[in-house]
Amino acid sequence: MSRIIWILAWALSIWISSAAAQSSSEVLLSTDNAYNPLPSPNGKFVAYVRLRWDPMKGSGGFGRSNLVSEVAVISADGNLVTKSAIAQTFISGWTPDDTQLVCFKNWIYFLVSLDGTRAAEGQVPQTPFNRPEWVSYSPSLATIVWTHMVDKSRWTIETPDRVLVSTQSPIGERAVPSPDGRYIAVYGEYSPTDLKVYDTQTGKWSALGKINIHPDGDGWHYLQPSWNPWFADSSRLAFFVGSTLVISTPEGQQKTETVMDGHVGLPVPSPDGKSIAFITAEPHPSKVNSTHQFWGNTTMWVISTAPKSSPRAVTQKSDDETYDLNWLNNNTVVFDRVANEVFYQRARIWKANVPR
Repeated sequence: MSRIIWILAWALSIWISSAAAQSSSEVLLSTDNAYNPLPSPNGKFVAYVRLRWDPMKGSGGFGRSNLVSEVAVISADGNLVTKSAIAQTFISGWTPDDTQLVCFKNWIYFLVSLDGTRAAEGQVPQTPFNRPEWVSYSPSLATIVWTHMVDKSRWTIETPDRVLVSTQSPIGERAVPSPDGRYIAVYGEYSPTDLKVYDTQTGKWSALGKINIHPDGDGWHYLQPSWNPWFADSSRLAFFVGSTLVISTPEGQQKTETVMDGHVGLPVPSPDGKSIAFITAEPHPSKVNSTHQFWGNTTMWVISTAPKSSPRAVTQKSDDETYDLNWLNNNTVVFDRVANEVFYQRARIWKANVPR
């Protein structure tokens, strides 16, 4: 009996030690009320959007028109780089040279440097049909791109000075160029959504299936967080079809599939392409909107891209919902945690180590 007790005590101590080690890998990166952390390509900086509500702004109520979204930048260690907000806007990414952020809100877009200097400012054309707010940046064209529903039978991908492609097949609100700029992945903001890829060299489209971006299929896009499915070398994309993780070439000719457990989302390849980070979450009643679910109980996972790999948790389960997940480097992920609170009163930026 004493030996059994000793073995149980030893096993418990190992479990406690493991849980403590897992917990210690999670670091609060910023105490700002913020979400949507976007690391710079060189991994030195993390930009994010602060949240603040002003009842005197917009409609005078508590809708998104009363949201004050301020862009701030910290170092990878969490030290503030910009003493004050560099813009009041949403962000979708960085330019490849790490010097400017891609900004948009209310159909106004621009690039902004860390000192607040704006460039390439413009407006997404108004249309009686769908008018996406979200924009991204094409590294090969060195300009901002977006999708556009011209009329009921024609959709386009556009830049400020030209139409890149016109199609009679519906495409989603988000156009995300590959890192080398050759391909453009297009998908909608509600899940499930069709994922299509346009090859700017051949002029051909590839349909990769109906994907799930986030378990919160109806509400994830409301504050315009970011998700980028591309591998850094532009050779593949990672996405979920239901609960199946798919890694696919842009044309869809080569695919690997791994079935996961639970409600999954936000798959993101590591810079070296050897791992995929993603989340699992569970639904709860929302304090913000009684008609929607709040997707908390979130855990960060990582799975190797090697064949027959199994996922492993890199964080403990959190009550909060995660809107955005990215790799800071090959050994660290950054993410937000947004509490189930009215008016987004508590949102924080975190990072976690990923053991290799």
